[in-house]
Amino acid sequence: MKKVLSVVLALALLAAIAVGCANVTAQPDTPLSTVPQQEAPAPTPSPAPVPATTADGQDAAEDDEPEQVGAQRPVIISVEELIPIFEDENVILIGAISPAAALVPFSNAANPIRGSFLVWTDDIYGPDPTLLSSDLGFGRIPASQWEDLLSRTGGTPDSTFVVYHSDAAAVGARVAWHLYQLGLDVRFLDGGVAAWRAANGRTGSSTRLTSQPVRGEFRAPNYDPSINNVTLQEVMDAAQDQAQWVIVDTRTLAEYNGEHTSSSSGGFGTGRIKDSVHIEWTRLHDEDGFVLPEDELLEIFSFIGDRNVIVFCQGGIRSSYSWIVLRDLGYNVRNFDGSWIEWSYALSSASDFPKDVISGLTELWSDNGAVIR
Repeated sequence: MKKVLSVVLALALLAAIAVGCANVTAQPDTPLSTVPQQEAPAPTPSPAPVPATTADGQDAAEDDEPEQVGAQRPVIISVEELIPIFEDENVILIGAISPAAALVPFSNAANPIRGSFLVWTDDIYGPDPTLLSSDLGFGRIPASQWEDLLSRTGGTPDSTFVVYHSDAAAVGARVAWHLYQLGLDVRFLDGGVAAWRAANGRTGSSTRLTSQPVRGEFRAPNYDPSINNVTLQEVMDAAQDQAQWVIVDTRTLAEYNGEHTSSSSGGFGTGRIKDSVHIEWTRLHDEDGFVLPEDELLEIFSFIGDRNVIVFCQGGIRSSYSWIVLRDLGYNVRNFDGSWIEWSYALSSASDFPKDVISGLTELWSDNGAVIR
């Protein structure tokens, strides 16, 4: 009897071990075990995937689609989730903070998260050969330039990059948008430094990234702008396919109504993309700078349905914030990097871009004939 009992107990132990191993192997790989992983939301829409295309424009087979490296989406991380792990050596903190604003004593910009690296717009913008004209200037820097910047952090392609802001949430989102193209694991801090300070998070001892020495060779694991960006031609195609695509204008109402362009220079005229839906990016957060609850966001974007989304603004900064919110909700969304600067240039008499199609896709157009300074 004892022998039989021993056999039964041994079999039960082996079965328990087998179940435990199965549970371990079933867990998905995570880029950083110490970073709290938010459960992916399950919004009502089920966005249709963007088909991969071959060099000649033909649809590629699903099996040929490249796998994305890094996080499936930039997860909006809360202060409460960041505080326990912000000093982890595998967590790289990047603050989008204006050097001028940082000179104001006691301000949020003057109190960055301790141990972080600071960047600003002149670090992440430059002439972009992918735009219609390199003279447009406000395009993304190439992957090699980002690799040089990230080589100064001491991070690796396996690091988790947490991006935050002080007073310019959209610039922080733009930095996260850039990093996502590199195939990295990206987090975006909800509420920025203001929320961090309110929770008594540690501040100080932060430096401008460009002033740091190179600490190691950094190579992007999978640079792929197509995972979150679209070209001018792709936006034109999407504007003519409203069954599959919806274009969201994240600018101010005055810009959407063609009254003026943004205060930043670059546009060549006023107007909007025909049939685009106006959802100003500031509608997506509350007065304290926190992203709205998921149910409120899904109600705001209920018009999307199961369509793919393109967001744009004047130069792709404000729309980056909308992109990160929509991506976090689970939508298949792209940011139009060239945004209104490139669209208005193509439409303007300043360029020789063919006007027959794009003019029919534009409303309230007023041609300035040159860049608006």
